[in-house]
Amino acid sequence: MKKLFIIGILFSLTACGGNKYKQTWEPVPQTNAYLEVDKVVQPMTRNEVIMAIQDCQGNGLRPVMTTTKRRVNNYLTEAVIDVTCAPKYRFD
Repeated sequence: MKKLFIIGILFSLTACGGNKYKQTWEPVPQTNAYLEVDKVVQPMTRNEVIMAIQDCQGNGLRPVMTTTKRRVNNYLTEAVIDVTCAPKYRFD
């Protein structure tokens, strides 16, 4: 009796598991990503960087600078493009 009950449950579960609909996978359309290069991103001036750092420190935060590489006279140099304020201390 127990085996018959288990077989009955298995048949009822497999009967509902049939694939009624045909799944068709459509390819994801190819998208074009826009890459910002040196011509688009303008570096901050020295005065802007100093003011941004002072603003962060004045509010009790630490400045985090985002930099990029620029070519000046065939020499790569770093240029600051953004200053973000982050918490001064990390609590893990």
